[in-house]
Amino acid sequence: RDIGSKVFKNAKIKLFIDVSAKIRAKRRHKQLIEQGEKSIYSRILKNINLRDKTDTKRVSSPLIVPNNAIIINNSHSFKKTIFQINKVLKNYK
Repeated sequence: RDIGSKVFKNAKIKLFIDVSAKIRAKRRHKQLIEQGEKSIYSRILKNINLRDKTDTKRVSSPLIVPNNAIIINNSHSFKKTIFQINKVLKNYK
């Protein structure tokens, strides 16, 4: 979930894709329902929040926004997210 702070810490461009836990839970819930699986939104949200807490508090390689990273808001459509990424990349040419 975060490779810009350890694996590619010297990358010239670092993007951190961010979206709220509620939106991630909503997307996952929808995905499971579309696959014909039973899904409980509140349980998915609880698990996502727990995972985020665990990932940000772990001792080894905690989830962080890497230094100099550009935060991309992924709260909207895929198309809008790609537009934001392309805009950043064009500025680095």
